[in-house]
Amino acid sequence: MPNNDFNIARRRLLAGTAASLAGGLMAMPSRAAAPAWPSKPIRLLVPFPTGTPPDISSRLVAGHLSPKLGQPVYVENKPGAIGLVSLGELLRQPADGHTLYCMLTPVTTAGTLLPAQRVDLQRELQPVSQVDWVYSVLVVNNDVKASNVKDFCALLREHPQDYSFGSGGNGTPAHLAGELFKQQQKVEATHVPYAQFSQAVPDLISGRIQFMFLTSNVALPLVQSKKIRALGVVGKERIAGLPDVPTLAEQGMGDFDTRSWDGIVVKAGTPPAIVQRLNEEIREVLSRPDVAARFTEMGMVPQASSPQQLGELIQSESTRWAAVIKAANISVQ
Repeated sequence: MPNNDFNIARRRLLAGTAASLAGGLMAMPSRAAAPAWPSKPIRLLVPFPTGTPPDISSRLVAGHLSPKLGQPVYVENKPGAIGLVSLGELLRQPADGHTLYCMLTPVTTAGTLLPAQRVDLQRELQPVSQVDWVYSVLVVNNDVKASNVKDFCALLREHPQDYSFGSGGNGTPAHLAGELFKQQQKVEATHVPYAQFSQAVPDLISGRIQFMFLTSNVALPLVQSKKIRALGVVGKERIAGLPDVPTLAEQGMGDFDTRSWDGIVVKAGTPPAIVQRLNEEIREVLSRPDVAARFTEMGMVPQASSPQQLGELIQSESTRWAAVIKAANISVQ
């Protein structure tokens, strides 16, 4: 082969080799740009105290996620300002999937109740999955002379000054449920806000207040021990722990649904691959029979969703409760 031809062939071989190496290197940065996740422990921020429904469900899910993700997933309770304290903590963190947030019904009302601290939930958050439904139960103390919701409404219309209901404070789910009940059934009763939800329950039992909308996990042991009576379940269907207690809809109360819910969100901008992985792992956890049984024991219903479905739920709840708050002229300031 002439010298010139040899050099041309050699240059072509070197060029091909260089192209192959370049192609390999081009593929490598994608791995470097998306480091293994999770690379450290994951925080799950819960905006309510220990022992509340969102805390209980969050700890249950976190305990099952830890071995699946290969890193500890630990719950950190940061209550305050209807969830805005912990939400602010989430928004101060990188959008890297190492900080999760337990989104729940009250947080969707925060923008209406605390307009000065309003957060654009649609813009700032990336939904991952719903976790559960938490049914509530309309309960009365044992001195109330009504065995069903219809009779109870008649009492409220006849003697509104004699009836009051408690909650853990203005704008909390128990308060909003009571106000929606008053609006839909056209009855009157006095709202008594307590500094803490747990303080209201003893007064309900003793008769200082006459009724409340309790979350199902709180209501179950009290009703089963006959400390209070359940008039109706607020939700789409009866709950396993109170099979003989009909829903409000079954009793002709119309479309009265004040179920609360919990879900998992992350900061907007979190890589889609991380959101998808979290969604898949949460779905798998909630599909386990042992996990479902534990939720049932607590009077809760496991419910996974797509990120889009959770986003739609957050938006619809924000709109619905804003209307109730404005109609009842509720303020927390």
